[in-house]
Amino acid sequence: MAGSAPPGGQSSAALPVFVARQPIFDRMNRRVAYELLYRADQHAQGSGGGVPGVEVPGAKALHALLAFGLERITGGVTAFVNIDREQLVGGHYKTLAPKAVVLELLETIEGDAEVLRACEQARAAGYQLALDDFDGRPAVQTLLPYAELVKLDVLHDTPASMTQKVRWLLQAGKQVLAERLETTAMLRAAEAAGCQLFQGYVFSRPETLNARALSVAQVTMMNLVGMLKNPDVGDTQLEKTFRTNPQLTFQLLRFVNSAAVGAREVESIAHAIRIIGREALSRWMLIMLVAQAGAQSPLANEAVTQALVRGRFCELAGGVGRAKTDGSTRFMLGLLSRMDALLGMPINEVLETIPVSADLRAALLTGNGPLADTLALAEAYEQGAWDHAEAFGSKPADLARAFGDAVSWTAAQLSAGAATEAAA
Repeated sequence: MAGSAPPGGQSSAALPVFVARQPIFDRMNRRVAYELLYRADQHAQGSGGGVPGVEVPGAKALHALLAFGLERITGGVTAFVNIDREQLVGGHYKTLAPKAVVLELLETIEGDAEVLRACEQARAAGYQLALDDFDGRPAVQTLLPYAELVKLDVLHDTPASMTQKVRWLLQAGKQVLAERLETTAMLRAAEAAGCQLFQGYVFSRPETLNARALSVAQVTMMNLVGMLKNPDVGDTQLEKTFRTNPQLTFQLLRFVNSAAVGAREVESIAHAIRIIGREALSRWMLIMLVAQAGAQSPLANEAVTQALVRGRFCELAGGVGRAKTDGSTRFMLGLLSRMDALLGMPINEVLETIPVSADLRAALLTGNGPLADTLALAEAYEQGAWDHAEAFGSKPADLARAFGDAVSWTAAQLSAGAATEAAA
């Protein structure tokens, strides 16, 4: 079963694994799946490597992914899982539930007789197959009848060439996914060519979500975050700002009365602020801010998820590089690093509305300063650049644990936020 321990009783402690994920979107900008990037820790396995994705030894890497917990990473969303020849022919994927995954056959697999038999067996067992980086070579074309979906690497493709390939695949009855989309122009070309699914870093960029006017509530929250970070601003001034937004005040009181805070009798807004504490309230305000931004569209909603995961990962992964900073600062660093995409504006404009420390500003604007390494670590891990992530000195098992915990924590925060919004 997906998420169960691998055969032989091995645990995630025995088989550390790096796991990251990249969302896959449909034509309506809805996130419909995640591609999982994973690799068993080369130090624990005694093997080499250093590029994103699945690396040797294949079977142990897949077992380590299972030990880590598929559900923990995907939250029940369909997972595209990279499968090499060893994993396919050996049937190692069978511990994954067929309805939970799409088996993405790596481009290194060629359609010889043994591989074709393995594909037949996988389909008979209820698994869907996808071909990764399909290039039309005869040795790969033999796999085409067994695949429901084909992924095209369109990074260096021309619109005309892409259209020709997509048209041929659609006529063959295949669903087509365009991957490695890095610009809005590439995304629009893939849509025009007829691709049905899309994947790439373009979905993390501000221009994809489009600039939009901030609501009064969002401006108020951004001002409050800055005020909470300013020791010269007193509770009375904070209370006056809350009073300008009754709905925000109501949500504040609900937060204070939640089980997480435990207070049942609140005398005033200033009292509520003192009960929560400025650091906790600042974090809550940031989560509320990104949650409101996520309500703009399905694409923005996934961007919110990514922002919260990165913020929590930065907090849990610990300080790296030249300074050991506090967790709340690292959380804000990770969250703000995605705020440009969420608000559809350059990060320098975002920072004009949220007063932040010089160290935060340096890391976010120029990639310098004592916080820069923490942000670089998070970005490397998300992209599956495992060797780069390890170079910052963190233990692989700690990074994997931090990412898994960040995903779980984010799901809980978004669930709680949805319940609060519905009650309001």
